[in-house]
Amino acid sequence: MNVINFVKSDLPGIKVFLDEYLQSLTGVVDDFWESHILTADVYEISVDNEKIGCFAVFGVERLTVFYVRACYIYLAQDIFKRILSEFNIKDAFVTTVDSLFLALCMDFHKKIELQAYFFDGERSREVRSPEYGRESLSEVNSAEIPKINVKTDNFFNYPAEAYDDPEFKVYRLSEDGVDLGYGVLYPNPLSPNYYACGMVTLPEHRKKGVGRSIQIHLADICEEKGEIPVSGCWYYNTLSKKTIESAGRHSRIRLLRVLFHEGGVR
Repeated sequence: MNVINFVKSDLPGIKVFLDEYLQSLTGVVDDFWESHILTADVYEISVDNEKIGCFAVFGVERLTVFYVRACYIYLAQDIFKRILSEFNIKDAFVTTVDSLFLALCMDFHKKIELQAYFFDGERSREVRSPEYGRESLSEVNSAEIPKINVKTDNFFNYPAEAYDDPEFKVYRLSEDGVDLGYGVLYPNPLSPNYYACGMVTLPEHRKKGVGRSIQIHLADICEEKGEIPVSGCWYYNTLSKKTIESAGRHSRIRLLRVLFHEGGVR
């Protein structure tokens, strides 16, 4: 009989498994998803004293990572059920590019909610030129961000370490000295070749092409640097989805919130 153990660790302690896990994903992820790993409690999984994988629990009751090496997948369902029971897991954030974790969530799910769209860097079709040219975009000094957050309902709510990253850039789109909206470029902490492209349009300037112009310019900046632009939005934010699509991007990836039966009962 296999002896399965869970040992609390930290991100450096599970780095080997986390790197393998990220490489196993079949598509892009965004910084929102990563934040639920970076601030989670993480654990090593061992079988008969051999370390075989890891998992992460965010906010006590949410599973955000599950990974075991391929030769132990035959034990994955039993291990997963034990985690649900022993850690009193209520739900999981799982992407549709994570086949093992997704399959196990389906095994034990009670309910599935659609959480977010992830947009990859591919621009597979021609779109009209941006309504506002690249000259309308300028970098924002970090000292201005608190004032901008007042105008944007705290849109730039990033962890303190993000602002210390020289690759973290905030932009304004303006015309005739008037700010119309803002954008952000931020390398994903766990997948630094993916650059999160976020945008917000000030309410009084919506429906003028501000958001799509920002998205187009941010994607151009990423590609000029040889990086991959990624974006995400809440599943029910139809306007944001349409804005990103109008910039030539599309989403093949979803983030799901999967709710479980109590104690992992099927």
